[in-house]
Amino acid sequence: MHKSKIKLIALDVDGTIMDKSFRISDRVKQAINKAVEKGIQVLIATGRMYSATVPIGVELGLKTPLIVYQGSMIKEFYKSDNTLLHHYLDSRIALDIIHNARQKDVQINAYFDDKLYVEAESPILQEYASRRYIPFYMVDGFESIENFQPTKILAMDKDPEKINRLVREFKEKYAGQLNITKSTDYFCEFINKKCSKADGIMFLARQWGVNRSEIMAIGDHDNDREMIDLAGIGVAMGNGHEEFKKSADHVTETVDNDGAALAIEKFAL
Repeated sequence: MHKSKIKLIALDVDGTIMDKSFRISDRVKQAINKAVEKGIQVLIATGRMYSATVPIGVELGLKTPLIVYQGSMIKEFYKSDNTLLHHYLDSRIALDIIHNARQKDVQINAYFDDKLYVEAESPILQEYASRRYIPFYMVDGFESIENFQPTKILAMDKDPEKINRLVREFKEKYAGQLNITKSTDYFCEFINKKCSKADGIMFLARQWGVNRSEIMAIGDHDNDREMIDLAGIGVAMGNGHEEFKKSADHVTETVDNDGAALAIEKFAL
C-alpha cells in the first residue's frame, strides 16, 4: 500500500473526468472539492487548448494553473492569465509536418496564439469543434500565417488504423525532434520535444515543494503515460487501453462509473 501522503493530483480531462457527452459527474466534482478542501493541489493536465480548458477549471472551482496542449503551455486562469511556461514548434519543422500530413489525407489542425486554424473543413473537424465549443479559422494555407509558430499540430481521422500508421511513420521520421503522441484513437498530436504532461506537472510540483511520491496522476490514453509513470500513484481509467493499463499502479473504474472519483477517494481522501 502507498505510504506517502498525496499533495498533488493531476487529472486528464477527456475520458478521465469528462465522459463522451462532455459532462463531469457530481461525484467527480465532489471528490475534487474534498481534495482541494484538504489542501491538495488539484491540476488539470490536458491536450486541449487553453481557451477550451478555462471553462472546465471554472466549473471545477480550481485555483491552480492549467497544463494545456499536452504540457506545451502552463497558464493561470484564476485572478490572472499569466503564462508560466510556453514551448512552441519551430516554423520550419511545423510546416514540414504539415507538408507530410497533407499527403496522408487527414484533417490538420494548427493551434497558434490559442486559436485553431485549418485549411479544410471535414465532418471530423465539425464534430470536434462543435462538441468542444471551439471556433476555427480557415486559411488558404498555413504558410500564409505570419510568424507561424504553432503550440501544437493535430492530425485527425475517423480510421484508427490510419492514425496508428501515421504515428509510427512520423515517430520514425522525426525521431528526437518532436513529442508525437496519441490522445485518442483518432488524434495524433505534435508538440515541442521538451514538453509532456509529466514535465508540466513537475514544473509546478518543484515550485510547490511536492515530491514525485506525493503525486497522483489519473489518465486514460497514451498521452498520459509519462505522467502515470512519473507519479507516486499512477492511475489508469477502466476505459483505457489494455497496454496503457499495464503501466499504471492502479486501474480504477471507467469514466461512466466515476473511476476518477473512486481513485481520489481511495488514495487521497
